[in-house]
Amino acid sequence: MTSSRAALCLMTLALLWAAGVNAQKVNRVSTNRKQQVAFLNFKDNGKFLAATVGEQIEVSLGEMAQCDPLVSSFAVQLESVAVGWPPTPGLAAYTYIFHAASAGEALVRIPITDCSNPDLPGGATFGVTIRVEKSADELSTPYAARIRDQVNSPPWTGGWRIVLSNNLRQSFTPSQPKLTGVELEFVAGNPGPTNSEVTVNLLNASGDILSVVSKKVPVEDCGHVLFVFPKGGWHVSPGAVYQIEVHGDGVFGWKYAGGGYSRGVGTFKGKLLSQGQQSSFLFRTFGAN
Repeated sequence: MTSSRAALCLMTLALLWAAGVNAQKVNRVSTNRKQQVAFLNFKDNGKFLAATVGEQIEVSLGEMAQCDPLVSSFAVQLESVAVGWPPTPGLAAYTYIFHAASAGEALVRIPITDCSNPDLPGGATFGVTIRVEKSADELSTPYAARIRDQVNSPPWTGGWRIVLSNNLRQSFTPSQPKLTGVELEFVAGNPGPTNSEVTVNLLNASGDILSVVSKKVPVEDCGHVLFVFPKGGWHVSPGAVYQIEVHGDGVFGWKYAGGGYSRGVGTFKGKLLSQGQQSSFLFRTFGAN
C-alpha cells in the first residue's frame, strides 16, 4: 500500500513538472532581438523572457504609484524609471527600464497596489522571470550606451554645482535621430544617505519637457551615471538644440569645466556657469538610428 502511494505521488509530481515546463514554453515573451529591446506590459505578467547580456527590458504598467521593483539577482538591474509626460491628475504612468547585466536568471516583481506590502492577500504585483544568456557576439555593453553621440569630458578642474531644483541645464545638439541615454558626471557634494534619487528632464530649445527619467544613485559610485530614456530611445531631430535639466536633493554636485564643448552651453538658473567664459557640464549622450 505504501509503495503504491509513493508511486502515485511520483507520477503526480512528474505530471506537474511536465505541465510547468509546457507552461514555460507557452508563456514566453516574444522580443525583437535585432533591436535589443523588449517591451512588456501587464499582459506579460507571469511569463518568461529569454534575453542576452546587454539587452534592454522596458515594463509599462499604466497609471499606478511608483514602487521600487524587487529583483532576485544581479543578472537584471534597474537602470531608470520614466514617468509619462505630461502627467495625468492623480496617478502617473511609469515605465521601468532594466538592463540584462550578466548571465543568470532573475525574477522581477513590481508591486502595483501596495508598494510596502506587495505580498498582502488581494494585492496586485506584476512578475516576470528573465533568463539572461551570454551574447553570441560578446556584445555586453548596455543597449542605451552603445553609440556615443555628443561628448564633453575635458579634464575636470574642480568646478561643480549642487544638484537641487535650481534649473541646472546643459544644451546639446544631437547627430543621431534617437536619444537612448545620457551619462552625467557627479561628485558627492554634501554628506547624506548612501544613495539619492536624481531626475533628468529632456527639454527642447524652448524649455518644454519632452521626457522625464530618474534613478537612485549610490554615493560611492556617482562619477559616471547613466540615465536611460524609454521607448528604446527618444526621437529627436539631428541638428536641433535640446537641453538636459537635472534635479536632486542636494547630495550630488554636477561637474563642469571651461571650454570643451562647442555645440551647447551649461547654465545655472538661466545664467552662464562662469562669467566671461563658456563652460559646460561634463556629460555624454548616446543615440541610435
